[in-house]
Amino acid sequence: MRLEAARAALGSAELVAPSLVARLLLWRKPATTEVVVARVLGVRHLVQAGLTSKAGSGIHVLGADVDLLHCASMLLLAVFDAKHRRAALTTAAIAFLFAVCEYRFETRD
Repeated sequence: MRLEAARAALGSAELVAPSLVARLLLWRKPATTEVVVARVLGVRHLVQAGLTSKAGSGIHVLGADVDLLHCASMLLLAVFDAKHRRAALTTAAIAFLFAVCEYRFETRD
């Protein structure tokens, strides 16, 4: 349940204060599209937190897979877009940590 709470907190921050979250990741004033992306990611995190908190076994593996896909896409962005490299690497690390926690949740005794 702590995993879902952490994900919901991040999603809420991205949804309610996307400019602040984007500014913290980018270290500069975000463009409009960057604020929109932060808000969309916030919605994804909230939906994923809700689904994983209500669902049974197996859903955490699916959630981890989604996080790993997000991580991979951010690593590609970091390679090809220097402007967004810092934010991409930070969100890749966050997504990877969520994936590890989701897999760990599914395999715990």
